[in-house]
Amino acid sequence: MDWLQGMNKVVDYIEENLTEDIKIESLSKILYCSAFEFSRVFSYLAGMSVSEYIRRRRLSQAVFDIQSGNESIVDIALKYCYESQSAFSRAFKDLHEQTPASARKSGVSLKTYPKITFKLIIRGVTEMDFRIEKKESFKIIGQKSELSWDEWGKFFDCYHQKLSDGGYYKAPFWQIWAFILPPKYNYEPFKEHPECRSIVGAEYNGEPLIEGLDIEEYPAAIWAIFPVVSDTENDATGTAYARAMTEWIPLSNYTRNENLPYLEVYGMPTEPGAVRYDEVWIPVISK
Repeated sequence: MDWLQGMNKVVDYIEENLTEDIKIESLSKILYCSAFEFSRVFSYLAGMSVSEYIRRRRLSQAVFDIQSGNESIVDIALKYCYESQSAFSRAFKDLHEQTPASARKSGVSLKTYPKITFKLIIRGVTEMDFRIEKKESFKIIGQKSELSWDEWGKFFDCYHQKLSDGGYYKAPFWQIWAFILPPKYNYEPFKEHPECRSIVGAEYNGEPLIEGLDIEEYPAAIWAIFPVVSDTENDATGTAYARAMTEWIPLSNYTRNENLPYLEVYGMPTEPGAVRYDEVWIPVISK
């Protein structure tokens, strides 16, 4: 699905469910991507996280309910998924700089955040370097995990040093994080898993196995590769992926190969805060 079209469907879903418990996973399924992948692209396009957008929309709509005077403050708080009136009142005041009670008064200045619409905007200010590369099938040795920083931390604690000491990290791939897509795309190793998963590690070329790590094989494919200048303080790879999917893909002769994961390839480790040269690898097919 086209990302911009899909994001507008996401916004429509949010509008229809402002009074329901909205899960990020439910939103990502609209685009058939992982919650992690979805959150990155949404933040890039909207300039805020999806949770912040939902919060602003709920508190904007709550104003009209409050001013109608037909419902109590506690009922409105529960309606918009706040656990208590006090939690709702704090959030309301943070956004509107007024309490819910004062919002009932005539002439009070309040804020509204309208429903957003995603459109293709050709920015053209910052160029995008890329290359197209055909790569034969390859294997990754690493740890399969949920897309969470906790699992990421466990990987580093247990296996990162072993992979480094064993000489697994080699140019040009160094360290790899493969983001597995949902089972809709029939990626065989994960068809039995309903959740999105990833594997973090290094390219495997027959070195001795390390106990506790998995090996995944990926077929030959064409990849669009975007170099990224990163540091440990910013999510530059996430921004590069979002730009590639929303700015480069729509205007290129390629579309996303949805049968394969995308990869983030991290350059040779550096000191914290230092510049590092990474790459985002997106599998593509000709349109």
